[in-house]
This record gives sequence, C-alpha cells and structure tokens, in this order.
Amino acid sequence: MVPPSARRIIVKMAASSKRALVGAMAANLGIAATKLIVGLITRSTAMIAEAIHSVVDTGNAGLMLLGESRSRRPADRHHPFGHGMEIYFWSVVVAMVVFAGGGGLSAYEGIRALFHPRHITAVWPSYVVIAAAFVFETASLVIGMRELTTFRRERNLSGSTIAVIHASKNPAIFMTVLEDVAALIGLVLAAAGVTLSYYLGWHACEGIASIAIGLVLVAEAAILAYETRSLIVGEAAHERVTCAIDEIARRHPELGPLLAVTTLQLGPDAILLVLRVRFPDAMRVAQLEELGEAFESDLRRAQPSIRHVVFDISPEPSTWRGAP
Repeated sequence: MVPPSARRIIVKMAASSKRALVGAMAANLGIAATKLIVGLITRSTAMIAEAIHSVVDTGNAGLMLLGESRSRRPADRHHPFGHGMEIYFWSVVVAMVVFAGGGGLSAYEGIRALFHPRHITAVWPSYVVIAAAFVFETASLVIGMRELTTFRRERNLSGSTIAVIHASKNPAIFMTVLEDVAALIGLVLAAAGVTLSYYLGWHACEGIASIAIGLVLVAEAAILAYETRSLIVGEAAHERVTCAIDEIARRHPELGPLLAVTTLQLGPDAILLVLRVRFPDAMRVAQLEELGEAFESDLRRAQPSIRHVVFDISPEPSTWRGAP
C-alpha cells in the first residue's frame, strides 16, 4: 500500500543562487571585454589568457542560469519526479567548458608564447585592468560568500566552507565562489607575468603565467566535476535529513517500527523518501492512510525538501539503508 504521495510542487529557484550568478555574469562580461582589448593592444599573453578566463566564467554563469530554469519545470508523464536533476547535468557541462575552453585555451596561449615570445608595448593598461578586475572579482566573491552564508544559516549547516559546499546539493550556490577564487588567483599570476616580462625582460614569464592560469582553471573544473559526479548518479540526502526523519518517526509509534530509510536527492530542493515500515497487522487500510498522511504532514513541516514519500510494507527483507 502506498498512501497519497507528495503533491506536485514547483520548486522556485533560490534567490541567493540567482543573485550570485547574475552578479558574476555581469561583472565577468565587462571584465572580459576590457582584458581582451588591452591584451591585444599591449600584446600581453597573460592578459589574453585572463580574457579567456573571464569569457568562460561569463558563459558558465549563463549555462547555470539555463540549468536552474530548466530544473524548475514541473513533473510530467516522462519525468514523474520533476526535472530537478537537470541542474546537475548543466554543472557537468560547465566543468567541461572550464576544462577545455578555459584551461585548454589558456595553456595553449602560454605554450605558444614560450615558442614565440611577445614584447609588451605598455604595462600600465594591464595594471589598470588587473586592478579594476581585482576589485570587481572581490566584490563578486563577497556577494557569493554572503549568499553561501545565508544558505548555510537557512539549512542549519555547520562546518567549514568546503563542508557546506559538499552538503549544499546545489552547484549554483558554490560555483560563483569557486570561480571568483580562481579568478583572483589568475589575476595575481597575470600581474606577476606582466611585471617580470616588462621590467626584467623575462618574456617566458608571460607564457608560464598563462599556463599557470590554465592549470588553475583545470583545478576549478576538477572540483566542480567531483562535487557534481555523486549528485548526477544519485546521491542520498544529507545525514541531517535522515536524522530528522528518524526523530519524527519516533513521535509516531503507532506506525510500527521503522525498518529502513532510503533517500534520493532529485534536485537541490527535492528529495524522494522511501520508508520500509512494519505496520500493525490488525490495522485497517483507512487507518493506515490516515496515519501515513499525518506522518507525511509532519515530515514536510520539518523538511520541506521532501517532495515524495513512499511507504514500503513488503514482507521481503530490505537491502536498503539510509544515507551514509
């Protein structure tokens, strides 16, 4: 018997992730154009590599906004649990773009500069752009960290920033922070490359800086892919959700013993819950439905992310167990 499951709920995109993505996209678009113009005028390989970095970041924010929009579509006949996991697909696309489009092109520019060094014609435009970009990227990072802190507080998450990123189940929340940290590192590398090349005549430093920027982007792609991999193949909900379910089950002893709890993250704010319960043998079907509805109501008040609840009362031993 399966009591009435969760009503269809259209998940709204978290305002925090949208603000962070739109802010990063706007900042990166202007920075990318400025870096490219200055890089072409001054013949600076490091500035061209940084322009590629900003172009990739702009495109990534757009892809994540697209993924968020598509993940909000309601359930249909072919996708009865909704489209929430589509955001994870677009996160993998972003990781591939960062790896190939950002890291690959920046490293290529650096290698080419090592074999065909360019002489920088002027250094002050690069400094002006790097300083302005540093201010914008720092502002974007502050906004991203503020939204991540708000998310931490709303979800009652604890631990380090890395722990919160891992527990967030929402790549859009932490992608902006990841990009901004990589961008600030890239700006420092670009400034070092430009300075050493122009003032000391070590023209290979620009190529080395460009390759280093490419490696930073590859590392960013690897982190994003690692955090998304588990989600896209089907990850259990956070342990705190399972603990909350167990606590609520203890307040409903009339349901009988709770034998197993299985969760599946269907999106940043959507969880499928399967409960294996041993209902009392003498209980009528109408009573089971009433108890199941009361239990589901308590669950959703405590954990709004639980969208679908299924009760498993099969007599066979279950091999499922809760979140690791």
